[in-house]
Amino acid sequence: MIGSTLGPYQVLSKLGEGGMGEVYRARDSKLKRDVAIKVLPEAFARDPERLARFEREAEVLATLNHPNIAAVYGFQESPAGNAIVLELVDGPTLADRIAGGAMPIADALPIARQIADALEAAHERGIVHRDLKPANIKLTADGQVKVLDFGLAKMLEGDINEPRELNVTASPTMLSPAMTGLGMILGTAAYMSPEQAAARPVDKRADIWSYGVILWEMLTGQRLFDAETVSHTLADVLRAPIDLAKLPASTPPSIRDLVGRCLERDVKSRLRDIGEARVAVDQVLSGKAPASTVPGLPRPSRAALVASAVAAVAIATAGGLAFVHFRDQPAAPLVRFQIPQLEKAVLDTGMAVSPDGQKLVFVGSAPQGGSMLWLRDFDNLVARPLPGTEGGIRAPFWSPDSRTLAFGVDVPSGALKKIDIASGTVQTICRFTGAYRGGAWSRDGIIVFGTGNVGLMKVTQAGGDPVPVTTVDSTRQETQHVLPAFLPDGRRFLYFRAARTLDSMGVYVGSVEKTPSQQDLTRVVMATSGAAYIEDPNTGGGWLLFLRQTSLFAQAVDARPAPIGDLRLMADEIGVTGNRGWFSASSGVLTYRTGVDAAQTTELNWVDRQGTLKGRLGIGGDFNGAGVQLSPDGKRVAITLADPQLRSRGLSTTAAGRTWVADTSRGIFSRLNVDDGTESASVFTPDGRVIFSSTLQGAVGDIYWMSASGIGKPEPLLVKSPTVKHPNSVSPDGRFLVFDDHSTSLQQDLWVLPLDGPAGAVRTPIPFVVTAADETASQFSPDGRWIAYSSDESGRREVFVQGFAPDRKPATAVGKWQISTAGGDKPRWRHDGKELYYLGPGGKMMAVPVRSGPASFEPGLAVPLFDTRLGGFYPYDVGDDGRFLLQSIVGGALNASPITVVLNWQAALKK
Repeated sequence: MIGSTLGPYQVLSKLGEGGMGEVYRARDSKLKRDVAIKVLPEAFARDPERLARFEREAEVLATLNHPNIAAVYGFQESPAGNAIVLELVDGPTLADRIAGGAMPIADALPIARQIADALEAAHERGIVHRDLKPANIKLTADGQVKVLDFGLAKMLEGDINEPRELNVTASPTMLSPAMTGLGMILGTAAYMSPEQAAARPVDKRADIWSYGVILWEMLTGQRLFDAETVSHTLADVLRAPIDLAKLPASTPPSIRDLVGRCLERDVKSRLRDIGEARVAVDQVLSGKAPASTVPGLPRPSRAALVASAVAAVAIATAGGLAFVHFRDQPAAPLVRFQIPQLEKAVLDTGMAVSPDGQKLVFVGSAPQGGSMLWLRDFDNLVARPLPGTEGGIRAPFWSPDSRTLAFGVDVPSGALKKIDIASGTVQTICRFTGAYRGGAWSRDGIIVFGTGNVGLMKVTQAGGDPVPVTTVDSTRQETQHVLPAFLPDGRRFLYFRAARTLDSMGVYVGSVEKTPSQQDLTRVVMATSGAAYIEDPNTGGGWLLFLRQTSLFAQAVDARPAPIGDLRLMADEIGVTGNRGWFSASSGVLTYRTGVDAAQTTELNWVDRQGTLKGRLGIGGDFNGAGVQLSPDGKRVAITLADPQLRSRGLSTTAAGRTWVADTSRGIFSRLNVDDGTESASVFTPDGRVIFSSTLQGAVGDIYWMSASGIGKPEPLLVKSPTVKHPNSVSPDGRFLVFDDHSTSLQQDLWVLPLDGPAGAVRTPIPFVVTAADETASQFSPDGRWIAYSSDESGRREVFVQGFAPDRKPATAVGKWQISTAGGDKPRWRHDGKELYYLGPGGKMMAVPVRSGPASFEPGLAVPLFDTRLGGFYPYDVGDDGRFLLQSIVGGALNASPITVVLNWQAALKK
């Protein structure tokens, strides 16, 4: 080959040879650089199928753009033969370096770190090296590591039908010409994982074993497996004891532990991800590693975590967590302490402790408005944002290895996404219809997630079309299936069935192997929120953590799972959003938040355009967030208060509302409707009636109206609906109601309902804004020609205005203007229609001047008025005198309650 040409490449000299062919130095005549070319063996060149697969493999490897992986430049075809063109890396191999003796820890760890980084990048793309060894690792003059032959061994899987040892000789080993065939074979066999040596299927953990062998050799200067024949070497790989005491005494304990975890023969006990090794080495190099195990490595037992009273006080003061592991110490007692409210957190939309107990992820505010994911490592005092997760997200959940986060995005359409914590890469797993309601990730790579009142869906972690697993059963008064949690077998999962009756509400067991009609309807426990499941390897069962109202309980369960023993009360006054409690747990670590600060109350306050307090309306109350609505004449106000009796039935705060009406002059509230059922989203009509959404007669959320005086019975306007509907606004002439419909397929849409006609008349709603986005908070202008509303069609919620032409056949929207530009929600009109208000990012009250005519609409630029501290779905209205009536959070800061952390909670329960 020397002196010949392959396309633009002139072969200069031979570099080595191995089972996958011969490697030469060549000159690229076009780009004037030296490269390495690997010429395929004749058997491959003559086999079209193998040649095609080899080319496809080269294409995959060409995507590995990483500084520690030798690059693949291309695939060259020529009459003289076919070859893969590779980056030429000058310098000795790691095998050459180890031949000089044991390496100092200061020299070995930077190399180990770069090898781990290269492996991590490849594993993330599903590429396994399968032949990692010192001879395949080059060291450049500037200290950079280059891993060679990455992934080429994968081509041989299932291709060789010779005896088992021939697979060893066929590994893609690159050696110098001076090395013997025996050395090639032994060199490969010595780094094989036990599963490779036993001819069993392999995955990325085979590379992790080889990494451990290499790290051993760097530190000791000796082969870990160095027998006289191939058979003896493979036998040692399978059975020979591994004595960690032979590592130098200067080896940091964390690195000693790392080597041990990499060299576990049982793949289930072996270090699962090479990224954990990279973190471990980084901790030592940065001086952050503690006296024993380091963050990122699985610990022998969470029960061995120590948290003394002095440490707890120090941690609480610093606002961080520290985990210290001592060998041969008895299990530490239960320790409970608090960390301050995480910066930028909006924790009522989701927080999750990682399965390894090292990290906490939560939903917080994004710099440009909206929300995004934030990550807090427990060994760090500050949280960091995760770019690429911006949007209307909620309820993140972890992969079993704690390296990847999944989260739902409801805008502009439903999507389930994942982000790799190490690389920051965000990928879409699947898209769906409905509103995302939490998920779970099995050890086998199956994801189950909730879609609101549609049911649960399943999809693989690699993506694809989701498949229904459960279906909401309206005959059982069910409303949602949400918040799944996998059981240890990876097939079954727990999930919460939300319902209007306690008979149906609770935690159930589902299976990914069953269709919706096949799912078991045996309830595990009655609960009012989704449950967390923590496995207990000692019993074969585990613990359920769940809420009943605002009390957090732990219940031991067996393997079925069925309750065993008594309920244990863990904490009271836990916050709740919908069916999700503000708590999260992993083995040994429990976190939770109370609902509000102890000093916090909610009041109705009158303020002027500067936000100055001008008076209070009534007294503070347990407003459940359904909104504040003034009557057209300004003489009455309607609000929704949480009913303690409904709360006692297990309903959450937002589901236990009753409508109350007061005159604005005295502020004395009285209940509107005394019949059974819940109410929300009340709006006034010009003729003195109140329209509201209600669950009367077991409805999902039908629309009724009745006199604002409370005299008489509610009359149905739109009933027997399969979806929840909320009244938003009535036109000034009283002819139309605009409402949002929580569609099962298109999230919330806006519809208009004609109100004129005799009592009991059938009223047919008219579509106004029905899209794949989520539209709500619609408001008629004072002249009835325009409707303002908020939509997340752009990826975040903004305020829009559309014209309304009720006399068209059919009635349609006319014209469209975007009002807000940096995020906006909950618009309201000034009484004369010359100004439009909305809530901007951070709760800032914004004002937009408006000029309009019979067929024209001209919005001006938004200007900020004052900061608000509002709570609720529609927490303000505007009076005719220009004052604002605010549902204000007072006394404490919204979302300011600290996070309580409980260590060793399982050990305490067992006692």
